Amino acid sequence: MIMGKIMQKALLQNTGDLMAAQDGYIPKEKIRRAEVDFLVDTGAAMICLPPETIVSLGLKAQHEREVITANGRVIRKVYSPVQIRILDRESDLNVMEIPEGTPPLLGYLALRSLDLYPNPNKQTLEGNPKYDGKMVMDLL
Repeated sequence: MIMGKIMQKALLQNTGDLMAAQDGYIPKEKIRRAEVDFLVDTGAAMICLPPETIVSLGLKAQHEREVITANGRVIRKVYSPVQIRILDRESDLNVMEIPEGTPPLLGYLALRSLDLYPNPNKQTLEGNPKYDGKMVMDLL
């Protein structure tokens, strides 16, 4: 079996902007958003974005976290949440910064939150086959 990479387009929106627009503090047109082509990486935990995308979304640094990478342990910044939308699903998740030039990564926390599963044969993400592809959150 040939295993290929899975790329997935997603809409990201600044969660703080969404709340400000909902409360009437900013017009909906001012919500910062970006369409991003992610590399699906089930070894990564978080949504990982390069600095340029983080700046364009207006995200704010929250804290730093030690992470293990292919190059060893490093410190990475964690930023305020984005709303991620893939297919008919959305979730709000924090973002981790990755070096410029690294492709945006869609980690397992986002996949789990969106109830999406990689299909390596089709090189796509699909809804949970256990529930006929419908989004069902497992609370057990």
